[in-house]
Amino acid sequence: MIAAPRLSYVLPVHNQERVLPRTMAELECRLRDCPGSEVLLIENGSTDASAAVSIALAHQFSRPGLAVRVATSARGLGHALRRGMELARGDVIVLTAADLPFGFTDLDALLASNPRPSIAIGSKAHAESRTEVALLRRVMSETFRWLRLVILGLRVGDSQGTILIDARLAARVLPHLRCGDFLISTEIVSWAAAAGEQPVELPVVYTAAGSSTVSPLRDSLRMLMGLFALRRRLQDRLHIEPGLANR
Repeated sequence: MIAAPRLSYVLPVHNQERVLPRTMAELECRLRDCPGSEVLLIENGSTDASAAVSIALAHQFSRPGLAVRVATSARGLGHALRRGMELARGDVIVLTAADLPFGFTDLDALLASNPRPSIAIGSKAHAESRTEVALLRRVMSETFRWLRLVILGLRVGDSQGTILIDARLAARVLPHLRCGDFLISTEIVSWAAAAGEQPVELPVVYTAAGSSTVSPLRDSLRMLMGLFALRRRLQDRLHIEPGLANR
């Protein structure tokens, strides 16, 4: 029987004081099966009591076999996830949202994989995923999928879900990461692919809750500009280091 990997759950924390206690209780229970794991709460410019709640939860839930640590980053999802990757000590790093949008269906799918991929995505686009998503989000997701393919040549159905990445691959990818916003997941997947690692999409269960903060015009323009900037950096790096994909 293959031993469970030590996991590093990286949770960006931005105005999540109400969500965090439930999330930590669920993680503490689930990670009993993965001794030596950790949870990294990355405070990300909150204006509520999230920072104090994070510190209190770290004291409450840390125990032998599970470390809960709190750190800070500049505001922005990309900054928070990069900071978590820098600090992570586990064998597999799980980059997800503070409300655990897929529960543990993404993790369960990874642990059931044989062999376990070096990078995987909890993907709403997987044929076996069960999702309930508003029409606007579905349209924007499909548009983003098409833009990723055309601009980056990235053949994944959903690059914005949970990222589950082997620590050794994360160390190779991390120096190339620049995005400070939601495009960070696509950036991680793109650099992993440039390093010759094929991202594997995993089925998840997902039900979108609450109102969307997505702005179709503003976020679509940011998405487009971000993809072109990422393509330039990928091309420049591969031109300088043509053997990157073979390392």
